[in-house]
Amino acid sequence: MSSSPPPPPLGTGPPTDEEIEYYYTPMFSWDKVKDQVDSGDLGNLKRHPAMQIRYDKWIAETAAVHGTIIAYLVNVRLGWGPTETRPATPASHANPTYTDVEGHTDSKTLGLPTPPSTRPLTPSLNPPEYFTADIDPKFVKILPNDWPYSIPTSVKHFVFWTRVPIIHPAIVSPKIWKRIEKDGLWGFTGSDRVAEPRKLPGEEDSEETFQLVWDAHKETHKFVLDNWPEDLWEVAWFVNPPRLQSIPGLAHGHVFARKK
Repeated sequence: MSSSPPPPPLGTGPPTDEEIEYYYTPMFSWDKVKDQVDSGDLGNLKRHPAMQIRYDKWIAETAAVHGTIIAYLVNVRLGWGPTETRPATPASHANPTYTDVEGHTDSKTLGLPTPPSTRPLTPSLNPPEYFTADIDPKFVKILPNDWPYSIPTSVKHFVFWTRVPIIHPAIVSPKIWKRIEKDGLWGFTGSDRVAEPRKLPGEEDSEETFQLVWDAHKETHKFVLDNWPEDLWEVAWFVNPPRLQSIPGLAHGHVFARKK
């Protein structure tokens, strides 16, 4: 008589897929995730309460090691700050060693006293004005969300980060700027679901308005299609408006993707 496999060990850092499946029963179905993205009521998408406790503890420990969570994200997770040559972990209680763009090392933990957008990637890079689907890969990076919301394990949560604005006046008409500024961008691929435009009070939709809204969305929409082909993935994605971006100056979008 075979016995059940033992439960996976419960760690303290970012959870494994096995831990998520065993310890953190999803609170939201895939349909509910899509409904929340479409409604814009994204505050209701949360982590499992037990994972949130674990996350809060990890955040405090990681910030203590790296100075700030922004420093950890930019310098370590994204690799967009100086090159890290000796990583540090919360468990080690050691400061990481960094090599700057000229090869000099600095043993102190790096902080970011100014928003990341003001820090040069390297002295020679000339970033584009705004985000496009075909942006040079050195200006964008796709990462899995290490601490995903309480969603089915079949749905993967990715975040794409970019050093240039996603929402920009060059691609968002003044006629719909307030709408996009309030709601951000969102969409669906790989299914028949279509994002329903949200109107501000007193606004009227027209063919011109729909086209302007699509123009604001299309670069990000194409980026999602290019990276999560719709014959392989069903996707719900969104980009928060700048006022709700969790890290000012470092634009990012969320992608929830389920393999077909």
